[in-house]
Amino acid sequence: MTIDPERGFYLDDRRVEPSRCVLIGSDGEVRLEPKVMDVLVYLVGHAGQVVSREGLIKNVWRGAVVTDEVISRCIYRLRQELGDSPKEPRFIETVPKRGYRLIMPVSGVSEPRPAAIHTPEPESAATAPPSWRPADFLNRLRWVRWSVPVVVCATVLLVYLFYSRTPEGTTEEASQEAATASVETPVASDSALEPRKSIAVLPFVNMSDDPANEYFCDGVSDELITLLGKNPDLKVVARTSSFAFKGLEVDIRRIAEQLGVDNILEGSVRRASDSIRVSAQLVDASSGYHLWSDAYDRKFEDVFEVQDEIASAIVRALKVPLDARDKRSRGATRAAPTGDMSAYRLYLQGQHHWKRRGETSIRKSIELFKAAIERDPGFAQPYYALAAAYLVLPFHSQESPEVAFAIAESAAQQALALDATLGQAHAVLALLHLKNWNWSAADEAFRHALGTAPNHATTHQWYSEFLGNVGHVDGALAEALKAHELDPVSPVINDRLGVAYLWAGEDDLAAKEFRIASELGLNRGTYNEAYMLLLLRQGRVDEATELYEGILYRLGLPTRWVRPVAEAVIDPAKKSHALEITSLAVEEGLLPPPVVFAVAVLLQQNDLAFATAERMLSHRTLAAELLFAPEAHALRHDARFPMLLEEMGLVAYWRKHGWPELCSPQGDAAVCQ
Repeated sequence: MTIDPERGFYLDDRRVEPSRCVLIGSDGEVRLEPKVMDVLVYLVGHAGQVVSREGLIKNVWRGAVVTDEVISRCIYRLRQELGDSPKEPRFIETVPKRGYRLIMPVSGVSEPRPAAIHTPEPESAATAPPSWRPADFLNRLRWVRWSVPVVVCATVLLVYLFYSRTPEGTTEEASQEAATASVETPVASDSALEPRKSIAVLPFVNMSDDPANEYFCDGVSDELITLLGKNPDLKVVARTSSFAFKGLEVDIRRIAEQLGVDNILEGSVRRASDSIRVSAQLVDASSGYHLWSDAYDRKFEDVFEVQDEIASAIVRALKVPLDARDKRSRGATRAAPTGDMSAYRLYLQGQHHWKRRGETSIRKSIELFKAAIERDPGFAQPYYALAAAYLVLPFHSQESPEVAFAIAESAAQQALALDATLGQAHAVLALLHLKNWNWSAADEAFRHALGTAPNHATTHQWYSEFLGNVGHVDGALAEALKAHELDPVSPVINDRLGVAYLWAGEDDLAAKEFRIASELGLNRGTYNEAYMLLLLRQGRVDEATELYEGILYRLGLPTRWVRPVAEAVIDPAKKSHALEITSLAVEEGLLPPPVVFAVAVLLQQNDLAFATAERMLSHRTLAAELLFAPEAHALRHDARFPMLLEEMGLVAYWRKHGWPELCSPQGDAAVCQ
């Protein structure tokens, strides 16, 4: 319909006035950010039609480069103010893999108000196309000997039941929003870290005439996040959370409240030919006062010096203690990472594509990173970026995991040979060690990563997963809380925190985090296994069954066993029927071993569990964290359990690094509660 911005329109019982950016209802007037209102107006103009994210970018942002997080946040804000739910939408329906549709009838201010509301049935989980997200790296496919390709895909997705999945910036790509029960504003945890100065670096605004310079502005913001994040006495919010506000006109105090910080750094970049002007200002979020501001007019090749000067000025303005391990904190200027500015441009362009995800974008980023390396083989950052790109490529394409991981490891090692302070490169190696059950090597690499980049939220997330795999349930929760404090609006990190709470027996807190993760864009059509376990604990058999059958259906795997197993978990009297149906599927070779192992654990079938575990040991596909879940108590009490731990290398790791809460030494073996 045609909207008159001055007169407005009605949605249900709410009057919308676009010219004033307000919603008026029975409980008063609510103001929306201009871009959020623009999204609503565009949806109204296409009421009943599916509007793609690309269409929103083209028409609302006029083709400017914005991430999926920005769009997801606009939809989230609209649902929040309209009292809408993604699970049972009355206003805005998510159409998986396609976009959004306004389903509430709209009327002009002079027209009769709509008397009835018809909400179309949402696309079912069984028929909706999958939104592919990689499973946890502990279980990455060395198990590639299945001859049927769909089973290989199933193993990648089902091999582990409870992790956050996307390596590095998993949080950078927002999935289509999945079902949630209610809307709740996520805020940073205030208990995970000791009190310290805190800051969020907002995306610097592109003031250049050429929109193509957006990648350079993002690069300036990214580098400042990295530089400031090296100081352990300064809490720096991760890119995913700070960039969620890109393109939105939101009050500084509201941003600070949502991100859990005291200070905001914002700025702009204007580039003309080989000259740049960088303006920046540091704002105290509680008072709105400027603590510091400056502008820098330099040549393009001096951008590294500008970034260093801004970072040093921030440290001084916040009176943060100087870190003796980092020369930048003492005011000394670092050596430029590259003297070839064309290589730097290629690197920034590669990062721009890398953060968009998807096979095409990742392969384009790899091409650009390689070009940067070719121009300057001594430039460390493109090697790390290349490692990160290859780390996720197999989970967005048919690329061989073995080949991709080998390239990722080589590139990460080369990055560290050039610059040992690249914490993210240490983290990549740590994750690869975790995948191969090299527990001690992974532990050492994670400690190096956090020592050089203490504010890198994804590293804390991965470290939480590592600690969960080696049985340190309390430590896994502590690291998940740290990751959440640094990146509170990351869907993946909220999901990981939910997993950690689930293992700690805090089901109510787990449910809250899973719900927030879904509200922020996590697709429960793929990130569903831990959530399914929560549903079973709560006795919600129908929801758990529907959720898991959907993913199995899309992968071409049998589903008839799912409901019997779910019912048997709740009612042991139904266990024999569940085992009969599951055994038939196993005998026919239709279920991959990780799924069989999980079923055996849930039904407390130790013989089947240990027999399946033996098949998975050589390929490192056994779900280690599952061994320490409350549901695995029968397995831990079995006389064969200590030998399984020994074969996995966990006992040797514990003897060297310390025993977890559930296990203790008994002679040469381990005994677990």
